[in-house]
Amino acid sequence: MIKQALIKKLEGDIEVAKADLKIFLEKQIGVAEHIDYVATADKKLEHLAHAEDKLETLVKHFSNY
Repeated sequence: MIKQALIKKLEGDIEVAKADLKIFLEKQIGVAEHIDYVATADKKLEHLAHAEDKLETLVKHFSNY
């Protein structure tokens, strides 16, 4: 039960990160004027990769639970 909840949380985190990055890359409108776009996109990508890595690790090491 805890594993399934964690999987759903991570899947949600992945979808949120993907949507956030997609919107940012498509439309920088409404973003502060003096933002470092590359650093911001990199941070959003880092959130996505982190959630994907966590999900992969959970499935890899705890698939029997």
